[in-house]
Amino acid sequence: MFRRIDTVFVRVRNLDEAVAWYTQHLGLEVRWRHPGVACLNLGETPLTLLEAGEAFHPVEEAPFNFYAPDIEAAYARLRAAGVPVDEQITDDGGVRWFGFRDPDGNRLEVCWWPEEA
Repeated sequence: MFRRIDTVFVRVRNLDEAVAWYTQHLGLEVRWRHPGVACLNLGETPLTLLEAGEAFHPVEEAPFNFYAPDIEAAYARLRAAGVPVDEQITDDGGVRWFGFRDPDGNRLEVCWWPEEA
């Protein structure tokens, strides 16, 4: 019935500021943009930012994980850019992950696992 998850949505306070942050710090590219919404390229599943304005409430539990083939490099790059990241990378028996926050306080996470597993 379904082939894939088509897009993932993240609500933000200010779309211009969020697009600038996600492109600069996460290296995503804008696929398309309309008033109040911007779709960013992220592999097969795009990330769509929705401007919520005053009705905004940050997500406290990450709704998805970014997969990083080199989690240590991703962690170091985000820390070097001043992004608020967890104190360390957690290892849950083969799956490694860490969390961070976007400028609006949304909780996001990065994971890695052995691809041959």
